[in-house]
Amino acid sequence: MTWKDVKLAVLQKMFSADGTTINENDESVREYMNAMPQAANEGLQLLCTAGKALRKCYEIPDKAAGVLTVDLTRELTDFYRADRLEVYGFDESGTPCPVTGAQLVGGRFLVLPDGVQGRMLFYYDAWPPAITLTTPDDEEIPLDPDAAVILPLYIASQLYKDDDIAIATVYRNEFEVAFGLLKQPCSGVTSDEFTSVSGWI
Repeated sequence: MTWKDVKLAVLQKMFSADGTTINENDESVREYMNAMPQAANEGLQLLCTAGKALRKCYEIPDKAAGVLTVDLTRELTDFYRADRLEVYGFDESGTPCPVTGAQLVGGRFLVLPDGVQGRMLFYYDAWPPAITLTTPDDEEIPLDPDAAVILPLYIASQLYKDDDIAIATVYRNEFEVAFGLLKQPCSGVTSDEFTSVSGWI
């Protein structure tokens, strides 16, 4: 979903867009457009911190021997948190394996132990990038589809308060219902194991 898709969906809900076009020459439409980035950023923050986390991966290309401490707030400008510590190395066949002994100190410093070397992957929850008046129309909204599709509901509920509080409340209620149904992305190692209760294997 692009930023233009979001803007168009918002204006359609506010009865300010005709079909698939945005009439930016209309003064009332311009007012909505100017107010949209702030409301969009509020919605993105809410979706990414309390709804469905924006998961990203940081790669350490070649860890040498010894303990390595990474200041995540310096290395990753969008670092929000690592709610569940996930660090993976690779075995000789190239299969990712969880790194044991890794620590997150003070919610900021990633400490990798002496016994692991080579390429490492660290997964974390990120802050969403800010939307501004200069954000290109073709900019992709960095949310999973089920979260991105409800962002226009939040924005419309914020912008339409002065025009029609009843409709704005309906949109906010629809947003909250959908927000509550969001599922967190999978994290950690998912596997399955077979055990024969009869003892034949």
